[in-house]
Amino acid sequence: MDFRQLQYMLTLAEYKNMTRASEALYISQSALSHYLKNVEQELGVTLFDRSTNPLSLTYAGKCYMEGARRILMENDRMLRELRDITHHMTGKLVIGTSRDRASYMMPRILPVFTARYPGIETEVFTASGQKLMEALRTGRVDMVLLPDTWKSLDSDLNSEPIYTEELVLAAKQGYLPEKTRLTDRTVSPRVLADIPFFLLFQEHAMRTWCDAWFRKHRLKIEPRMEFSSNISCYRMAASGMGVTIIPYLTTRMTNPGGGTELFSLGKDPETWDVHILYRKNAYLGQPELDLIDISKNVFSNEMLSD
Repeated sequence: MDFRQLQYMLTLAEYKNMTRASEALYISQSALSHYLKNVEQELGVTLFDRSTNPLSLTYAGKCYMEGARRILMENDRMLRELRDITHHMTGKLVIGTSRDRASYMMPRILPVFTARYPGIETEVFTASGQKLMEALRTGRVDMVLLPDTWKSLDSDLNSEPIYTEELVLAAKQGYLPEKTRLTDRTVSPRVLADIPFFLLFQEHAMRTWCDAWFRKHRLKIEPRMEFSSNISCYRMAASGMGVTIIPYLTTRMTNPGGGTELFSLGKDPETWDVHILYRKNAYLGQPELDLIDISKNVFSNEMLSD
């Protein structure tokens, strides 16, 4: 079984573009194209429809990719079981999370993990919540760190809670009118309808939460601008052009410049739980279990509300 062949084809299916897939695999585009041609000739089928842009899978291609994922996942499971039996702690662990969360959490988790397991290579894959969930389902990543916004979307996943953080409204000092405030540190949701918001794009966990919160309070919010980073939303709010809702950790990661104010969303602060999610059929050995414990221990005493 040529596992490299399976991985190359899965990567091409993921990126749907020969150039981007070859860059991700660190091979030339001509080499990947030649590899695809050989695989299709060997199997006697066409895996990709080259007439579409981006590339699309044929029916045979979809069947191939489903089988390839199962084979690679089972191979990975076997290798991890053997690793734990022999105590030969080597291999690779791919962790997925958002870019903002990675910059805050990974520098605090990975040094502890790597010191304990120097033989295990760790990789951090950053993307939006929607893309991370897809990467987890297809085996591109082993675990993801995400808020529980995504927890209920897939019954094939297990999760471990890591910590709880508050979601806050951020604005430039003095930007919010007095009528929006319940107290100096709390805003009233029902009077935010006429305030411009900076929000993340739809595929992000924070945007999913915000849209649900707006519906709950019957607010029709059309974002003034959309971004792919909470930090960008925070900086725009600090400019005095609008407000944003962000996880409290975002305020710990950056100084947006100028005076900003943070407000709880209503009398009872809004929070969410950040989880490590993994596939139910995945094998969690001692390194994976220790990564979960390290994450919990690092953030157990963290102040994640204002």
